[in-house]
Amino acid sequence: MLKKILSLIVFSAMAVAYNAWAQFIDLSGNNPAIKEYVEASPENWNRPIMYVFYSNRYCYQCVKAMDMIYNIYEENYANTMSLFEINYTLDDEYQFRLDYNLSQPISIVIVRIRDGISQGYYKIDNPQEWTDDPFYFKQNIMTQINNFLLQ
Repeated sequence: MLKKILSLIVFSAMAVAYNAWAQFIDLSGNNPAIKEYVEASPENWNRPIMYVFYSNRYCYQCVKAMDMIYNIYEENYANTMSLFEINYTLDDEYQFRLDYNLSQPISIVIVRIRDGISQGYYKIDNPQEWTDDPFYFKQNIMTQINNFLLQ
């Protein structure tokens, strides 16, 4: 009995550790969208992806947040990263929902691509909560993106 309890505790700890780790390590290397992206052009072999995922859920600040995210992308990342806006609640986008654990009105997912392979991702949930302070919004998002890409 004690052996079963210990096994259950170890399994639970491993599951918690795996979930924390999966936030940064992209285990979806066979994701058809990433494979298609990399195969589309030789320059995509080392070009990160910025996904902006949104849902059909009503969100008061979401339109403003999407506009601010797009401006950040255009001013800072347009030459170095590809941007895709995706409604993850559509049936065709179910794999994204699974791969990136999407459930918020807006999530920004940065996928690092090296040598044609996904090397991990970083997710920023609910940026719409920061739209009241445009300076903080921009600095917070850029800091998180830059820190992840420099790893």
